[in-house]
Amino acid sequence: MPDIPHVFSQPKLARGHLGTAAMFMQMVMPSFGAQTWHLCDITHTKLSPRAAASYLAAHTENQWFFAPDNGFLPMILQEYPADFYSIPSQIAIRNVMEDIYLPAISILMQSDDSSIPFTRKEQVVKSFIPKPAFQQNFLKLTVMYNDAQGNAIFNLKKDEFERMRNGRRFKISVSSYRLEIDRISASLFDVEQGYATAYFGLGDFLQIAMNAGSAKQYYGLSEGTVIILEFIDA
Repeated sequence: MPDIPHVFSQPKLARGHLGTAAMFMQMVMPSFGAQTWHLCDITHTKLSPRAAASYLAAHTENQWFFAPDNGFLPMILQEYPADFYSIPSQIAIRNVMEDIYLPAISILMQSDDSSIPFTRKEQVVKSFIPKPAFQQNFLKLTVMYNDAQGNAIFNLKKDEFERMRNGRRFKISVSSYRLEIDRISASLFDVEQGYATAYFGLGDFLQIAMNAGSAKQYYGLSEGTVIILEFIDA
């Protein structure tokens, strides 16, 4: 489809880490407009040639998503109302893009918008990105993704933070490195080089980043690391 604008992204994700890949998709999804087709080539294991599998098309807010029925799409769309459809598959698949996704897009583009030519699927494999653990005034946050710069992205969105904060002061602690942050910056560059800060980045997810450095490397904020955010009553 040479006449259709496209973006190809291949982030450094460990094979089978669906949660990390889903977090990446949640971050970038709001950057794309209506009539975007997201083709997600992700599997649990390496298959060559790829065995028959159940593939899904999901539709939400005028965007389409294509992926295996392995829990990945419900992770991406857990906060969005979405309809799921079965994509016809083959006995063996040599190339997911050519054999599954592009034919499905061609069928959808030729069909009437009011009638989806695929079978609606009510029961799909479901997985979810974990929510922060909240107890009294403490939030346990988990690093869900590290970008290429070593920034740490957590499972907390801006609206959730503001709702639980309710105007109170707060403190983010990485105890093993004696790092404490008590304000939200507008961007990474609100602090001097060599210092860390917190801000809400792509997808409105909380990030801890280091200006001219790597939060993953210098503060041990790698995927799966848990930190504490404390709300302080006046």
